[in-house]
Amino acid sequence: MIQRVRSRLVGLALLVSLAAGVAAAAAKHPQVASEVFPIAGTTFAVAIVAGWAVTVILRNATRRLTRAMRDVVRDPSRRIAPDGASGDELRELTEWINFLAEDADRSHRALARERMLLAAVADGLTQGVIAVDSEHRIELLNDAARKMLGVTSSPVGEPLIDFVRVPELFDLIDSDVAATAEVQLPNTPRALIRTARKWGGDGRVLLLEDVTTVRRLETVRRDFVANVSHELRTPVAVIRANAETLMAGAKDDPAIAGKLIDGLHRNAERLARILADLLDLSRLDAGVYRLELADVPIKPVIEQSLSAVESQVAQRNVSVAVDIPGGLAVRADPKALDHILVNLIDNGVKYGRPDGKVWVEARRDGDAVRIDVRDDGPGIADKHRARVFERFYRADPSRSREAGGTGLGLSIVKHLVESMDGEVGVEPNLPQGSIFWLRLPGANGTSP
Repeated sequence: MIQRVRSRLVGLALLVSLAAGVAAAAAKHPQVASEVFPIAGTTFAVAIVAGWAVTVILRNATRRLTRAMRDVVRDPSRRIAPDGASGDELRELTEWINFLAEDADRSHRALARERMLLAAVADGLTQGVIAVDSEHRIELLNDAARKMLGVTSSPVGEPLIDFVRVPELFDLIDSDVAATAEVQLPNTPRALIRTARKWGGDGRVLLLEDVTTVRRLETVRRDFVANVSHELRTPVAVIRANAETLMAGAKDDPAIAGKLIDGLHRNAERLARILADLLDLSRLDAGVYRLELADVPIKPVIEQSLSAVESQVAQRNVSVAVDIPGGLAVRADPKALDHILVNLIDNGVKYGRPDGKVWVEARRDGDAVRIDVRDDGPGIADKHRARVFERFYRADPSRSREAGGTGLGLSIVKHLVESMDGEVGVEPNLPQGSIFWLRLPGANGTSP
């Protein structure tokens, strides 16, 4: 392109020189001027036309280059086809534009890979990650943060305050230093939030951790320790008091000594039951309690469980009705299933009414088997029903201790049933009483 402009300038210079020569010749020889002026005029007109043509060609080439650059900007994968001879400035400019486009395309792909990697890492975190700019507009929001905030869309570019209205959160963002606070979010009761400055620009990065489960477990642990201490205190205090009384001389009185020794025995047994249940729970929690699943017929296990509670049934004069279809079996551990059924039937007998009735029933429930233990006792109030499977929880503490319960039986039942991929629950037995039920997978090959 520059060579063409240079050629035009040379031609224009020659034309000017020719015009000057003609003018000089006309001044010395007037008779020649009449012949030279038409030629000079024609030459000048040709030069003007040639210059105009070159300008049009140059303008068209520039327009083509501009359109090609626009296409490259819109589609980074496109390139400009080189035009002109080697060494031409227009061709060299085209090559440099293609080089810049290649470099920009590589940078764009590298940035896209980094963004994809960052998004994959952020979405793989169990903690929520939120990045905001200096105006509190969202720049990054991973899946965990969406769940915590209850956001279903992709609110990148939107103000964070449109989705979270927690003053403590914005106090953390506006703080000049990195800070940590525990706040309550809309969809997460408790969340621990840490903030840090965003590297390479204004704004903040927030790390959200759902601590609801942790706080609940801490509460359960505190309650558990308090309940264990309370449950152990009573039998230990009785054993200690009776032992001190015997040592003080009551052992020489047969009537008093017999009562004190009987109290020692009963409370020692209660202490042993509590410790045994605590040991079972700890083994279940630690995964040490080994379950050997097999196809277990239900009827023989229930008959075995009933024999274990015969004395309690006879003492309270309770009748037990069993309705189990023949051949019905579940996939379970035989010892664990016996432990579950003994506990549920024993509870039905102990906490039902004297001279009452307990029903033990089983039936197919889809691919599973449901076992019900019903009683006609006073039942369980709605406010207690959701918590009866908690450790040491009692709907009626005085009645439970009187019956000799440890408060851990139903918690062990729940652990065992869930360890065998089953479900357990309680519901009212209208018009009176309770139904404790469990669902276990049906045995392999058991027909509906």
